[in-house]
Amino acid sequence: MLSEIIYRVIAVHPDFTYEEVEEVCELFLSSITEKIKEETKIKRLTKYLEREFELKSQEVKKVSNKAYSLELIPEYLFNGKAEIASSLVTITNLTKNIEQTELFLNAEMKINRRDKIALIGKNGAGKTTLLKMIIGKEGDFDGLIEKASGLKIGYLSQDLFWQDTRNTLRTEMLMVFPEITEKMNRLMEIEHDEAHWEEADKLKTYMRENDGYARYDLQLEILKYFGFSDEQMDFNVLQLSGGEQTKVQIAKFLITEVDLLILDEPTNHLDIEGIIFLEHFCKIWKKAILSISHDVRFINNTSDKIVEISDKKLHNYPGNYEQYLTLKQAKYDQQMKDYETQQKELEKQEAYINRFRYQASKAAGVQSRIKQVDKIERIERPENESTVRNIIVKTDKRLPEKVMEFSLLAVGYKDPIITTPDELIVRKDDKIGIIGRNGAGKTTFLKTILGELPVLSGSFKINPDLIIGSYSQVLADLDGDESILAELSKGHDKENEIRAMLGGLLISGDKVEQKIKTLSGGERAKVALTKMLLTKPHVIIMDEPTNHLDLHSKNVIKNMLEHFNGTSLIVSHDRDLLEHISNKVWLIQEGVLRTFDEPEKGFAEVF
Repeated sequence: MLSEIIYRVIAVHPDFTYEEVEEVCELFLSSITEKIKEETKIKRLTKYLEREFELKSQEVKKVSNKAYSLELIPEYLFNGKAEIASSLVTITNLTKNIEQTELFLNAEMKINRRDKIALIGKNGAGKTTLLKMIIGKEGDFDGLIEKASGLKIGYLSQDLFWQDTRNTLRTEMLMVFPEITEKMNRLMEIEHDEAHWEEADKLKTYMRENDGYARYDLQLEILKYFGFSDEQMDFNVLQLSGGEQTKVQIAKFLITEVDLLILDEPTNHLDIEGIIFLEHFCKIWKKAILSISHDVRFINNTSDKIVEISDKKLHNYPGNYEQYLTLKQAKYDQQMKDYETQQKELEKQEAYINRFRYQASKAAGVQSRIKQVDKIERIERPENESTVRNIIVKTDKRLPEKVMEFSLLAVGYKDPIITTPDELIVRKDDKIGIIGRNGAGKTTFLKTILGELPVLSGSFKINPDLIIGSYSQVLADLDGDESILAELSKGHDKENEIRAMLGGLLISGDKVEQKIKTLSGGERAKVALTKMLLTKPHVIIMDEPTNHLDLHSKNVIKNMLEHFNGTSLIVSHDRDLLEHISNKVWLIQEGVLRTFDEPEKGFAEVF
């Protein structure tokens, strides 16, 4: 314990040697003449050193596990390095093909040192591929991607990376600066052994010259700012919730002082509390961010620039997502105006040509007009991609007043993790948003309703005449070796209806012949949604339906659920979706399911 205190002092004042600080400690301890416990002496010594060496006001602060706050983190960790160039990444004439699909053609983009960019585009447009090209994990492309000298990138992928999944959180964090940790461990092992004093001196010199004491301490201390307890430091990393795992990765990027933070769908595995935390972090981060997200609220709260992948190009729009929509609509309106103006001019010229084509006196004029028309570069009719196509799902029978009934239902695996109220009824017009923290039991609850898990106690009834549409079950049962059209034609012979529904989700043309195993995660989700909706269910049960969906498709699903004339139970962390589709909210919290007939009151508990 004494060694830890000494290293805290050296971390803040590296000009002091271990022996000099140790001497100060021994003098203080020898001045204590009263008979008290050794632990009490150490506490007094710690307070003395914190006062004399101003430890609390320095960069490496000790913070209470309960009173954590991102605002207490040393500011230098959030600021960019002065020596880094203002332009971090420059993309020029980028062309990229995957198999027979051309994703990019002479695309261009620039990332500056304080940009907060949201990268958007439909599923399969190449968003994740672009990120991989920037970080160097995808090298097969034409064109140029230039990165600033000394640029450090932190990449938070959809699949979180661990040094070793067997690690405890403590061990994982101590591998952020492996060389420093190795030398620190060796120093603590030999510091009192006279036979190794020479080696110890070399290690101390290394630690002082490389800011080693501060960095070693910061590897563990940083997590207290993120709300981790001492007990959690001994958890296996896979025991942590999705939100906690994301916090750990972010903490690593913070202390390694990356210049560009790249986030690939970071909100997919976060609960609402985790999303709000990440939003707050991004707001106070003063360096560059490039993120892919389909969460409109997250994009609006964290971005100052939108880059859209469209027509194999990278289109830049200043501002957040709402401002992008305004600019995009204005751009479309201008393109449509130009198109219509040109069409009128072409019609006028064609009318003149057709009228005087066979009059000898007008022959020269007609030929001149024909040449003029041939030289005109045609403006293509623009497509308004922001227009949401409606998918109408109507039940073919009147639902009974009571769709489901629960009575003290206990759900879980071995032990109950949720208990419902004594009398809980789902009625025919209910559109219920189910919310709660990760690990609260939302998915377990849905699996019990669907019969995938047995009831532990209590009871529930579902009207047996109703068709239940389960998105998760359909997604799991997709046959990867089938084409999209073949898979959806099983049990449904109306190809026009299938194509119309897929078209609403931006899957059309030859795409329907593509095998399911070759699709992106978002495209597979669209196929599963379509297959579920083709059954024309009376009750829709969905667990995170918008994960992996592009913004257009998410809006289609939102619109469909909003106008669905059946009953729906939707688990989601997407605040925009829930606020649009829910007329009731169920909050699962600390093992209890609470109901709110006024959604706003339920949302207020967590938003």
